[in-house]
Amino acid sequence: GGPSRQLVLSVRSLQLALVVAVTVLTFVGVGLVVGLSAVPRSLSYGGVEAENLELKARLLEVEGKLDTVDRELRRLRLYEEQLHAIDPDDLPGFGPVAEQGEDPAWFTEGMAGGDTGWPGLPLDDHDPVEALDTRQRLDVATRRTDDILRRIRLAEIELGQVVETAETFRARSSAVPSAWPLEGVLTSGFGWRRSPFNKRWKFHFGIDVSAPIGTVIRSPAGGLVVTAEYHSGYGRMLEIDHGYDVVTRYAHSARLLVGVGETVAPGQPISTVGMTGATTGPHLHYEIYVEGQPVDPLEHME
Repeated sequence: GGPSRQLVLSVRSLQLALVVAVTVLTFVGVGLVVGLSAVPRSLSYGGVEAENLELKARLLEVEGKLDTVDRELRRLRLYEEQLHAIDPDDLPGFGPVAEQGEDPAWFTEGMAGGDTGWPGLPLDDHDPVEALDTRQRLDVATRRTDDILRRIRLAEIELGQVVETAETFRARSSAVPSAWPLEGVLTSGFGWRRSPFNKRWKFHFGIDVSAPIGTVIRSPAGGLVVTAEYHSGYGRMLEIDHGYDVVTRYAHSARLLVGVGETVAPGQPISTVGMTGATTGPHLHYEIYVEGQPVDPLEHME
């Protein structure tokens, strides 16, 4: 019922329109493919980010433990310096660990049987570290760091005990007097001998140093006088406590120059040579006791 319109298209125009349509459809299709493929990746970014944050936190934890290991090692070096400062000659009975016949507890404790290496770690020929992923390698690093830190702390405890024991030995060794209490002639040593009175074998608990009557006897080291009395066998006798369970005894004195409770200094006159008690001539009978046991004074006197 209305006017008609006529549109005339050439073959070239149709071809151009077809090319444009195909091009637009192609771009739309590529865009849809790219967009749809990006959706799963965007969804996985959240999980990857959370995993990275977790790994970063665990790495920071391992770094903190390594800092602790470094501090503990510095403390062990202090113990090492203390041990190096002690003269081995002052430590009877000490020697390399290998001579003890066993490894220290801090080394052997926790070993997973035999020589399997560090406890808690995978064996190289069964589960090499290179074959593990990042999370598993972090697990290995964490266990290894914890184990090293535990061993260091055990070593610190044992080294502390060794240093304390060594210091005690050194202090006790220094407490044992090394100076001669008088100038004279050594006439009898420490050990078994025939008694000059009945010729029977008897243990001599000290040494005898002969000197003229009245010769001054001096304290070979500082200490506290704990005994100053007359004893039937020892005559006028002194005992001086030098600390660390070290006591010296001086017998057969003619005169005592100090009394119980007095503190004496090294080289201070304490008595004079005499012939009191059971004796065949003027001399000093000198004994050293360590922890209540008599020791040979000649092993300590210079």
